[in-house]
Amino acid sequence: MELIKKSLIALVLLLVVVLAWIGGSIYYQSINIDVNPNAQSYTGALRPTFDLEELSKVTDRTEKSFPVSPSEFLVLTESN
Repeated sequence: MELIKKSLIALVLLLVVVLAWIGGSIYYQSINIDVNPNAQSYTGALRPTFDLEELSKVTDRTEKSFPVSPSEFLVLTESN
């Protein structure tokens, strides 16, 4: 009888977890998510090329604040 009393709490908690699991899976399977038909246009590239003039302005502004300048970083990360 003592074994049943000790395991009863664990069994009740297990039952609660199983019921929550089943309820959650039923709920998430019943949700319908509508995808925006314009979603493809949001994921496309903005421009295929960089504006080199703006890039040089950013390089000039940030060159003094970083230990490695952006131009050095680009040289260091180039693959041969």
